[in-house]
Amino acid sequence: MIPGEASSAPVAAQVAAPPGPSSALAPASARPPASAGAALEVEGLRKRFGGRLAVDGVSFAVRPGEIVALLGPNGAGKTTAMQLALGLLSRDEGVVRIFGQDPELLAVRRRLGFAPDAPLFPKALTGLQVLALHGRLLGLRAGDARRKSLDLAARVGFSDAAARPCGTYSRGQAQRLGLAQALLGEPALLFLDEPTAGLDPAGVAGLRELLLEMRGRGAAVLLNSHLLSEVERVCDRVLFIKGGQLLRTHEVGAEGRRAELRIGNPEVAAARLAQALPGGELSRDRFRIAVESEAEMPGLLRRALDAGAEVLEARMAGAELEELYLQIVEGRA
Repeated sequence: MIPGEASSAPVAAQVAAPPGPSSALAPASARPPASAGAALEVEGLRKRFGGRLAVDGVSFAVRPGEIVALLGPNGAGKTTAMQLALGLLSRDEGVVRIFGQDPELLAVRRRLGFAPDAPLFPKALTGLQVLALHGRLLGLRAGDARRKSLDLAARVGFSDAAARPCGTYSRGQAQRLGLAQALLGEPALLFLDEPTAGLDPAGVAGLRELLLEMRGRGAAVLLNSHLLSEVERVCDRVLFIKGGQLLRTHEVGAEGRRAELRIGNPEVAAARLAQALPGGELSRDRFRIAVESEAEMPGLLRRALDAGAEVLEARMAGAELEELYLQIVEGRA
């Protein structure tokens, strides 16, 4: 495997044995994660490639029933940190615990799922054959492995392509197969590296539904993505990373949810919007106002229209993740 921000390794994280990492403890200056009942704990993680420090003292935790995203520019160390946590790369320093145990234990690794970015599969095998083989490696009987493979192929929108050889797949189809493979063992902790890359809008929506289902059953998810709109919709926390360092942890929705309306006539409607919807803020053509839930949106739209606003678009927003990203990672005011 070539270390860095892209991985094309085939997936077998639930049964693979990792290389032996160093057991060096995190330095006193490293901030330990909140570890109570954590699915994944990472403390003082460091990795150097030659003269470059790719991951520099990163510490965090992911709890059961929580979806956490690693956010940062290309080359920030997100994929490397994920591979270190999985044991796919040996770490120079730091400690990793999965459900409070040694991540090298086979029983622990059977509880994991991993879908890398741009996965590779044997070109001559069909998607169903890949899934069935992986099911057998997980200990499923042949009939059970095939039934579960068919079910997962349908759930990730992959049924039509599943009977074709993997060598014929587009990137999006290979991405869906990788996701199905990662979910085959019903993991309690799922790692996803750029899961939306190559997916069409239907695939992105389907992935969102799967992630929310996993959170509902108490599974933990750590993902790496550049699609901030989806991160904002599904994640509980985001970790901003740059230059291998953790810059800040942000609780999504901690500042409340907001509705955002794109207004076609902001100059004309500004005064009446301020009267009809006190507490809102109009910035250029965007009107934002705090709300408790999506249930308020229909009434909000009616009041905006009654105030003479030409509403071109309406959406729910969290803590304006794009603005935070630009401020924290890119240093823009």
